[in-house]
Amino acid sequence: MVEINIELLVGRAVLSRAGKTIGHIEEVRAEEDGPDLVITEFHVGLYAAMERMSASPMGAALLDLFRLRRRHRGYRIRWNQIELGGSELKLLCEEKELAPLGEG
Repeated sequence: MVEINIELLVGRAVLSRAGKTIGHIEEVRAEEDGPDLVITEFHVGLYAAMERMSASPMGAALLDLFRLRRRHRGYRIRWNQIELGGSELKLLCEEKELAPLGEG
């Protein structure tokens, strides 16, 4: 198992396979696996940043505003869709294969 310091990932840009920035890591989701925490997905983009603020009434109102607009807000990237080992964080899949955030 590889150990990763989450604080070194949050805020970093994620690049598409073509080298284009698709957003920055705003949130990391993990699950317990015995004594360890295992990363399940990363949330990237504007909507992910708004998710972090949604605990406050102002953040919740902003999320509602963004839900009304039908435009790209960010992505949910599974742990196996991103390369974490290099100096850059790069997708291992096409951008269209990522799950969008803010739907539902």
